Amino acid sequence: MEQRKMTAAEAAKQLRHPSGEDGVTMGIQMNKSNRLIYEMTLGFLQLKAGDQVLELGMGNGHFIPALFEKENNIQYTGLDLSDVMVQEAIASNRDVIRAGRAQILEGTADAIPFEAGRFSKVFAVNVLYFWQPPAATLQEIYRVLQPGGEVVLAFRTKRTMEKLAFVDHNFTLYDPETVRKILQNIGFQVTDVQTTVEPPKAAADGSMLVQLENVCMRGVKNLDSF
Repeated sequence: MEQRKMTAAEAAKQLRHPSGEDGVTMGIQMNKSNRLIYEMTLGFLQLKAGDQVLELGMGNGHFIPALFEKENNIQYTGLDLSDVMVQEAIASNRDVIRAGRAQILEGTADAIPFEAGRFSKVFAVNVLYFWQPPAATLQEIYRVLQPGGEVVLAFRTKRTMEKLAFVDHNFTLYDPETVRKILQNIGFQVTDVQTTVEPPKAAADGSMLVQLENVCMRGVKNLDSF
């Protein structure tokens, strides 16, 4: 039986908060559409032995093994608001969870369930659009980072995202300079920005071919912060 095509509003809802069978399907599609931006992020993170890493919005956990391939001696935590994605991520990463090197939790990014200074790196791929307001989540990230810790935000530019029908449904799009200012207003020092343009490919909802510009931006928490 041919799979029913989602409307733009339905696709947007599933991209924001995957649920049910459609959420599982969207998670698989996001793995494909996010592959290049995630690979870019993996290099940009500059993982090192001993890092305490928090990922916000890890989806179905498809890319978690790639983090450990980059650096095996890290402690990973994934946080996602979707119970479906949390279940999928746990199921596909049981070995590293049983080994005590990873934990995957359900929760929201604007109320991170950890003490101040817990993590050396926090990153998020393609979820900035859903943080309302972004400052609330970034203040939480600042709180749970160690002094000198880093946040890495990976997102796609407004000018290349605004062509997609689903972004009209509760997405907030950004250009790099706006994101830089938001980070600086929180207290982060923006030290590095990288951009790449992807080859044309199908949009996450399968509706059209798109050519997206990916951005990775690093913010560093002041060493004097507590």
